[in-house]
Amino acid sequence: MIGLLHGGYHLSMRTTADLLADVCGVDLSVGSIAAGCGRISVALAPIDSAIQVAVQQQPQLWVDETSWREQQQRGWLWVAVSPVATCFRIGPSRSQQALRELIGAHYTGIVHSDRASMYHALPDGQRQLCWAHILRNLQGLVDHQHAESGWAYRILQQAGALFTAWHAYRSGLFDQIALQQALIPVRLALHDLLELGATRPWPKLQAVCQDLLRHWDALWTFSRIEGLEPTNNTAERALRPAVVWRKSCYGTQSAEGSRFVERMLSVRATCVQQGRNVFAFLTEVVRAAWAGQPAPSIFCTP
Repeated sequence: MIGLLHGGYHLSMRTTADLLADVCGVDLSVGSIAAGCGRISVALAPIDSAIQVAVQQQPQLWVDETSWREQQQRGWLWVAVSPVATCFRIGPSRSQQALRELIGAHYTGIVHSDRASMYHALPDGQRQLCWAHILRNLQGLVDHQHAESGWAYRILQQAGALFTAWHAYRSGLFDQIALQQALIPVRLALHDLLELGATRPWPKLQAVCQDLLRHWDALWTFSRIEGLEPTNNTAERALRPAVVWRKSCYGTQSAEGSRFVERMLSVRATCVQQGRNVFAFLTEVVRAAWAGQPAPSIFCTP
């Protein structure tokens, strides 16, 4: 219950203690709450490792990161979402090495991501750049109301046509071939606009256009491989509960606290994906730990 209240529902340790006293009649100090979190973190360690192994074996991942403080030092909370499991990791850097530690040094599947530089460690053919993120970048250039903002607006219009084709595919109106054909005029128009935008006398517009041209193939992976999406919204949604938690707890005060956060976030998200009751699963984990038995598997067998 302590693990679920603090790590799942993100109540503070003080509020967790108050709730247990008021509802369950159990009086615990804040120190006892912290100790309980430490014990369940240890019990979850092998399950957390199994989650990461499962994630690294999936053919596609949605990856994102956000800031997270540990001992008042700036760090990063990473997430990798797969169709079967979700893995969170907290580390000191937002680097290519941190990315590889998350997804595996030899990962060969498709990674959905934004345009941050560390993702450039992956070949463009192994990436799908997030079009939702690109739209926000372009809208920012439009909202800037610069003399060259009109170019960004023209590019934005073509990107809108891309999503029209994608929604037709999602609704079953288009198959993969029809999607590719519908995107041909969009790709041609976008390429011309990006080449022109890269020559315009506005550094912000130039940078966006040059970067999109540099990673052109990574914009269209979803059109080549069936089942992919043109956005990284899945990873962004997975990070939202962690962002809410960060705002209330201001990060973690130790490496052990960070491990608890990682493991609880990973286990809760994966339980949801597996259709498992989080509290019931945590109960199984604690019982197995108390009995000295192997941790239960979080993955439902067919």
